[in-house]
Amino acid sequence: MPATKTKNFKKVSNEPKQLVRGKIFHKLIQNDWIKTAKEGKPNPEKYIKKVDGKKGRVDILIDELGKDYVSIVEIKASDWDKMTEKNAKRNIKRQIRQIWGYIDSQLEVYKMEVCPGVIFPKTPKNIERQNLVESMFNEEGIQVVWHE
Repeated sequence: MPATKTKNFKKVSNEPKQLVRGKIFHKLIQNDWIKTAKEGKPNPEKYIKKVDGKKGRVDILIDELGKDYVSIVEIKASDWDKMTEKNAKRNIKRQIRQIWGYIDSQLEVYKMEVCPGVIFPKTPKNIERQNLVESMFNEEGIQVVWHE
């Protein structure tokens, strides 16, 4: 696979462009949260013990919000405009399962209440796709944020 240059970055990688863009977006969001958090302590790449005993890694876990309360933020670089509706639904369900694995660990293993959210780079151009993403996550109690 050829090396990839990404816009505004000089880093060259042999990884696919989408993966490189995703990692850059991921780091950007984590750094923003670390610098601008008004409440709590953001912990990027926080390893946790999941209900099944396996390790998990939360993109950002915000603790010190109170004695029994945390916030979990997943960062996803999904480009909903490039997916078919079927693939979008499948990806949403997969992402929801992942986030609920983290929620369950906080509820059951750590005995903490959880405020979950997911951040995507941009709002889909198609309003129906935007509504699909937001409604599926919201039905599961997960807040969607469009970064743009």
